[in-house]
Amino acid sequence: MIKNGLRVGDWVEINGVAGEVIEINLLRTVLLETGNWTTTGHPTGRKVAFVNSYAIEGHFFNFTTSGQWMWDELQMMVPSDRDPYALIDELQAEITKDTEENAHSAEQEWQNATSRYRVKSVSAAPAVNLRPTPPGVEVHVRYITRANERSAMRTKLSQSMVQILQRKPAAQNRDASAGR
Repeated sequence: MIKNGLRVGDWVEINGVAGEVIEINLLRTVLLETGNWTTTGHPTGRKVAFVNSYAIEGHFFNFTTSGQWMWDELQMMVPSDRDPYALIDELQAEITKDTEENAHSAEQEWQNATSRYRVKSVSAAPAVNLRPTPPGVEVHVRYITRANERSAMRTKLSQSMVQILQRKPAAQNRDASAGR
């Protein structure tokens, strides 16, 4: 219908409904709903139809064309007996390494898209933030990913976070070896 419009197979969000385009005809577009991008991204099995005039009158997000990037966030609880700052350093290094390629690609794409408007591009570097809670410290990891790779990246980063959390702190390792 329009440049960078919709094609069968695109991952889109229309009027708050996210999914994969499975049909486009003269009057309507049909999505296989996957929920919104804050959920798992797995198909719900529902088909959702929109009249094509919505693309002209309203707005939609096409994650398959430019703008395929999305911010995602993972959370982890650090028990109160652990030093959260040592974990943050490890997490920051691991998350940065795992998302470096996506962050660089997203920044390049954003720079190309905004260069003619003289808009300063934003950083796509991951962020690790702390929130104190009674049982410990919540660690929130925010990172950029391609919309269609969200689930795989989320799994990879979650596994890294669990491995880092399971490691014994360096002080415990020194104490254990000194006691031998």
